[in-house]
Amino acid sequence: MSFLRRLTQAFAPPPRAGLDRHLAMAVLLLEIAAADFSRSEEELGLIRKQLLTGLQLDASSAEALLSRALDRSDAAISMHEFVALLNEELDAAGKRELLSWLWQVALADGRLAPHEEGRIRQLADLLFIPHADFVQTRLAAGA
Repeated sequence: MSFLRRLTQAFAPPPRAGLDRHLAMAVLLLEIAAADFSRSEEELGLIRKQLLTGLQLDASSAEALLSRALDRSDAAISMHEFVALLNEELDAAGKRELLSWLWQVALADGRLAPHEEGRIRQLADLLFIPHADFVQTRLAAGA
């Protein structure tokens, strides 16, 4: 193997082992729940509900997904791999729906912390969601 090939493989991004769209979405939801430095039961309950109804999962699949997402979220250094996958797999409507879910999680405990709003704004930018959609989904969520 050539030196150049070994060098490029050494700096290649790691494979997305076991990462799918649903897991990436769940990790972002958990990221918002933890943005104010704690994950409340209200937030976790809402995320379970979103996985059940929004992704049309049965209870055991939703719990398994949430468990995997908690592990990945706690181990993640950045959200890049999750956001990159969602940029590849979600269309504009899917991204708006995810943004709406993020707002709902941020508001689940009855208050919107500045860190939560800032993190949602950052994720919206990384997902290439237009600012008008950011504002509309925020208002629709009641923030």
